[in-house]
Amino acid sequence: MKNYIQDKVIVITGGSSGFGLAAAGMLLENGAKVVITGRNQARLNVAAKQLASPQLLAVRADAVQTADWKALVKKTVKRFGRIDVLINNHGAGVKIADVEQMDDAAIQTVLDINLTSVIKGCREVIPAMKAQGSGHIINVSSGCAYHGWPKWGTYTAAKAGMVVFTRCLHQEMAQWGGKATSFIPGAAKTNFCGAAQIDDSWQEGYPSAEDFARTLVHCVDVPPGTVIEEVNVWGTRQVKDMLVPY
Repeated sequence: MKNYIQDKVIVITGGSSGFGLAAAGMLLENGAKVVITGRNQARLNVAAKQLASPQLLAVRADAVQTADWKALVKKTVKRFGRIDVLINNHGAGVKIADVEQMDDAAIQTVLDINLTSVIKGCREVIPAMKAQGSGHIINVSSGCAYHGWPKWGTYTAAKAGMVVFTRCLHQEMAQWGGKATSFIPGAAKTNFCGAAQIDDSWQEGYPSAEDFARTLVHCVDVPPGTVIEEVNVWGTRQVKDMLVPY
């Protein structure tokens, strides 16, 4: 079966852990040139050592900061000459709480990390893609985008916003040969809960980051002239325990 990943230059934000790290490994195995980013230099160094590929570039960058996006684009183009795919994988729960417990700073941080930063990243990467007449942006949302749970309201608003933003983005990009995809995962065993300081014991038996990253990689591995509009992937345990998404 033909591989449509070979030689593509793929930028993955939040690439030092979780879906991003797992996808980076799979993409490198399939011949891609991969750039991973993360805010924590030490974790980024560990990830780069784990991936250990001459086709890898690790760049410390905070996706909320416009200056970091500009530097990331410049470094990627300098190293690899182009950008074929951007995977906006970064995100964080920040604070999972009832809405009356969310102060201004928490609300703004959740929206900045999970939505505003994605819009900024697309804005900064598109000129490089547009100049080459092709490009693919994959925005990693969340199962929260279509389902509601108590305490997840602000995070859910950001992730739902990302999905409809991506639909509009695809229409814009299609005018010059680009395309955009929403990857919408349910809960998996990543470091998300730990970072948000919430219990993760309920995730026993849930998929690993690698389990879901396979589908994320498949969003890249499609022929020219085709696009996966959006894909929802769930762990069967979550469907059984929490919801019926059908």
